[in-house]
Amino acid sequence: MKLMQLCVGMVRTNCYIVYDEATREAAVIDPGDNAKSILHAVNEERLNVRYVLLTHAHFDHILAAHEVLEATGAQYVVPEKDTWLLSRDNMGQFRGLARNYVQDTPDILANEGTEVTFGGMTATYMATPGHTPGSSVIRIGDCLFTGDTLFRHECGRCDLEGGDFSAMLRSLKRLHDLDGDYKVFPGHEGISTLNEERAYNPYMLQAMGK
Repeated sequence: MKLMQLCVGMVRTNCYIVYDEATREAAVIDPGDNAKSILHAVNEERLNVRYVLLTHAHFDHILAAHEVLEATGAQYVVPEKDTWLLSRDNMGQFRGLARNYVQDTPDILANEGTEVTFGGMTATYMATPGHTPGSSVIRIGDCLFTGDTLFRHECGRCDLEGGDFSAMLRSLKRLHDLDGDYKVFPGHEGISTLNEERAYNPYMLQAMGK
């Protein structure tokens, strides 16, 4: 598995391009903005993007989705409980930042255990509500793409519509209790490992009653 990380948009969202070096099949995770940059990276590596995968549907994770889908013919995978957020009318205070946003209909509605396969890899959805009702972690091999559920030594905010801090703590406990270590690729800021978060993340420690 090969991986590219692009920091896109006004709030510096991490967009990830995951691909198989042999087949060139790829998935784009959270195309938050700057479609031109995302597509340039895809074309430079001559990738066949099979899926656009969302960890959740807040505006800063979807603004480039339409252009990427249109250019690549990829299938759009969206957490089912976040489909209401795809409408520009439901972006609330952020609606003004999405003037050029075009809403697309998901091809696959993701729930707990939803899997898609590309390039011999399987991306598995784990339901981790808290930041939004449909917030999910996408597991590919030994990597967790945690969206706005788990950050390095932080967690996502729960004060926006649909947020639930009690649900967030349950989701963090679930991640803590996974077997083994994983590389953690969050929706914002720097990467981490699950073992580091188990040791130093105050919200994960709170979730464990410590």
